[in-house]
Amino acid sequence: MEYEIQPCVENDAEFIEERADEASDAIAPPEPGAEEERFVFKIRDADGNILGGCWLGIDTWKSAAIYDLWVEPEYRRRGMASALIHAAERKARERRCPLMMVGTFDFQARPLYEKHGYTLVDTMPDFPKGHQHYLLIKRLGLSSKENESDDSCGFEVVPGDENDAEHLCEKLNAHDAACVPRAHKYVPLGKKVTDGDGKIIAGFIGGVNGWNGADIDALWVDEPYQRQGIGSVLLRAAEREAKENGAYLMILDAFEWNVDFYKKNGYEVTGVLEGFPEGHTMYCIQKYL
Repeated sequence: MEYEIQPCVENDAEFIEERADEASDAIAPPEPGAEEERFVFKIRDADGNILGGCWLGIDTWKSAAIYDLWVEPEYRRRGMASALIHAAERKARERRCPLMMVGTFDFQARPLYEKHGYTLVDTMPDFPKGHQHYLLIKRLGLSSKENESDDSCGFEVVPGDENDAEHLCEKLNAHDAACVPRAHKYVPLGKKVTDGDGKIIAGFIGGVNGWNGADIDALWVDEPYQRQGIGSVLLRAAEREAKENGAYLMILDAFEWNVDFYKKNGYEVTGVLEGFPEGHTMYCIQKYL
């Protein structure tokens, strides 16, 4: 059956993401009462200047991730990064998170995380071009370092706010761009399929980042229309639109309930994370365009 693929408009992306979340939550339900949370940590000097920081994200599956860890160059190798990691891990344990994740590049801090007990579960080759991206994890219940003092860096880790998080993101982005210049700003992507009454029955949302890697944040087909080839049609549309916007690589996370769909469409598994969410398995997958 032929379907017309149309551009997303107004609130279509939000609708598609909500429907995709509902579908995945039906298979792997979130923790009862859990909400997405974000905590910012920073280290300041006597004048209030930020010397380093990071932020911690916790999802509704109670998995945690460290983002935008940054320390000013002149203050590195003083234990600040370790102090920030410890602070994030303590907060994650307070929230009863069994797992911490972190993504890093070969021009960032993989050795630092491995020093603190993080193990490699995925290596994404040639992203950005000529480099590698790594996904590392730590099972927090197995940690033996949570009681180490943060005082060794000589500064106190304190809570930050959203302005601090934005500052850290800008600092890390500037560093990354100096290592590997970005070709352009993030380009959002999105398409939908509607029925005869104009109701959305399927769609995808995603984007192409400045290093020309593309991702799909959500790909959803309403249950009555599944197993009719619409998902594959949408995926090919996403790949085509991504390539038209400069992408050379599609980068996705899949789970045991949808990984075979992507494999059928030419995607390769680069890493496997068991127990995320609890009782399930996440697959890191990619496809060259």
